[in-house]
Amino acid sequence: MSEREQSGQIAIDVGALYQQAVELKEYIDTLQKTLTEVLDSIESVKSSKSAIDEISKGNQEYIMIGDRKGNVMFKVSNINNVKVIVHLGMQYFIEVDPQTAKKILDDKEKELNDYSKALQAELAKSIEAYNQLAQVLSAIQAQAQTGG
Repeated sequence: MSEREQSGQIAIDVGALYQQAVELKEYIDTLQKTLTEVLDSIESVKSSKSAIDEISKGNQEYIMIGDRKGNVMFKVSNINNVKVIVHLGMQYFIEVDPQTAKKILDDKEKELNDYSKALQAELAKSIEAYNQLAQVLSAIQAQAQTGG
């Protein structure tokens, strides 16, 4: 038995722990970015459902935004509120009545909410693991500074 084994000391590869912490931080950043995109998609779906409701009211004139930043807007009237075109995913769209469109969007919103919850759970778990690694690395650093 070595002297370390007899004294109960454990050899720790600090470099490997540090690399693990770096990789975990990158993973957390990716999860946060993905979660932000999913939450943005949820808001877009909600906005689409609101637009369907508004058009279904039969108002005479609307302002339509031409892009996400609002650089261009169009004044439109006499919108056909009998059919709307809904994005199904990838390159697929379908023309349906407003109620069917809302059902499709409700399903999409539920799917995105479920994905958001899964991402949040994974993010919480990863942050906890990162914090534990950071504590271990801090303890090692403190011990090294005191000459322990």
